[in-house]
Amino acid sequence: MRILLCCLAGVTSTLFASKLKDAASRKRSDVIVWSASEHAVEHSIGLADVVLVTPQLKGSVDKIQALDPEKKVILISDDDFSSFNAIKIFDQVLAETGK
Repeated sequence: MRILLCCLAGVTSTLFASKLKDAASRKRSDVIVWSASEHAVEHSIGLADVVLVTPQLKGSVDKIQALDPEKKVILISDDDFSSFNAIKIFDQVLAETGK
């Protein structure tokens, strides 16, 4: 599975992407995770199976979804992002994608 983490500028999301990779590893899932800023997401959304959107961009979820209407786009909750709860987020991805 390929997960694109979309954020405002890319600073915190790089660390969060690393945490998601660790969570996937614990579940023995073959996952590629990378991050992109809101302005760069259009260039890599086609490579992703799932797009995770950080809370700072909750107002842009529809815009991101419009880039690829068939793509699964998931907004990360404020609590899960601020606490770096990557395991819960990864479980949510698995549940919503059926993988």
